[in-house]
Amino acid sequence: MPKRPLFNRTPPRNVDSNSLREVSVDDVIKQLLDLFDHLGVDASRLASRLSDLESKALTPRRLYPHIAAIGELLTSWHQNPNYLDDAGNPLPVKMRARVRSFERLARSSVPNLKAARLLTELDRIGAVSIDSGGLIRVQMRSLPVYEDRRLAIQHTLSSLDGFIKTLRHNLKSPPANSNQLFHRIARSGEFDPKEIPALKIRVKRYGQSFLESCDNWMSRRSRIKSKSTKSRQKAAYVSIGVYLSVDKT
Repeated sequence: MPKRPLFNRTPPRNVDSNSLREVSVDDVIKQLLDLFDHLGVDASRLASRLSDLESKALTPRRLYPHIAAIGELLTSWHQNPNYLDDAGNPLPVKMRARVRSFERLARSSVPNLKAARLLTELDRIGAVSIDSGGLIRVQMRSLPVYEDRRLAIQHTLSSLDGFIKTLRHNLKSPPANSNQLFHRIARSGEFDPKEIPALKIRVKRYGQSFLESCDNWMSRRSRIKSKSTKSRQKAAYVSIGVYLSVDKT
């Protein structure tokens, strides 16, 4: 049986044209306006806002500041051998201690953010638990961003921003150019809606494993680069995402 092709911009020719509709500019604008309305973002002055942006310098990191910091710390806590038990699981730690502590872990992972402030944020979103003795236990490897409105809004906007940048970059690069950023989509126009729950589980399981593998690799490469590079070279902010889109109309 032939494999279903993965593609970037256009559907394969053997897909039934009735199962896929062409997405127009108006469709995209409507989706964006609906999204902004749901986020509570005033998009009524889009044209004037765009003209204002031309005369202003955009901040290099518009991300909610704790998102990146929390991600770095959770990754380090799950990878640093000094913070793992014999089975490779993250060890509970005290805020301050001689050998290992949350303060030391935070300082090595995100030195620009105070440990107490980071711990408060982690505790607020349920990423850690703190018992009566002050022992801090990590509860998750990835952030439940859609359980917190502030995180959800910033995550949605940053993901949309990054996805658009990827598409624009690839449109400007020759198709055969190695400079193209990886972007593949698997689509099906005749999928059984009853199988969507099973598909969600499959994407979550394999997507999580894939992202953790990439996260581990990037973390190791970041450490190698920081030790081997003599000159102060500006670091790149890289993100990899997995998503599932369902259109039942």
